[in-house]
Amino acid sequence: MVAWCNKPKPCITMKKVTIFHINNRLFIKKLGFVYWHIAASILWLQALIVMGGLAIAFLDKKPIGETMYLAFITALTIGYGDLTPESGLSKLIAIGIGFLGIVFTGLMVAATLKALELTINEQKKGGSKQGD
Repeated sequence: MVAWCNKPKPCITMKKVTIFHINNRLFIKKLGFVYWHIAASILWLQALIVMGGLAIAFLDKKPIGETMYLAFITALTIGYGDLTPESGLSKLIAIGIGFLGIVFTGLMVAATLKALELTINEQKKGGSKQGD
């Protein structure tokens, strides 16, 4: 586990948990590095969500704007319930969009945690000053 601390002060250790100060600029740099490497996956997931929304628009004869809203609200697992798919196939597509949203969220969380890991490892090696 990782928590926070300032380097000049001694870090607190409790139950083998060391507290670190995370360099924000380094973290953002590492986050961009990780996201750059998964950009194709992110774009594919977004494209599949858009295609699902277009398919629902075609099947249910609804405006594209409404079905795009439905697709992204479903993918983000918000699901307000103000719009719903009507046909059986549209409902199946909406379920698929929901699963794509879960994968998308998991990918973003994993990438953020990888960037945090890279930041901590570089700071441990002394590759970053506190003020950077």
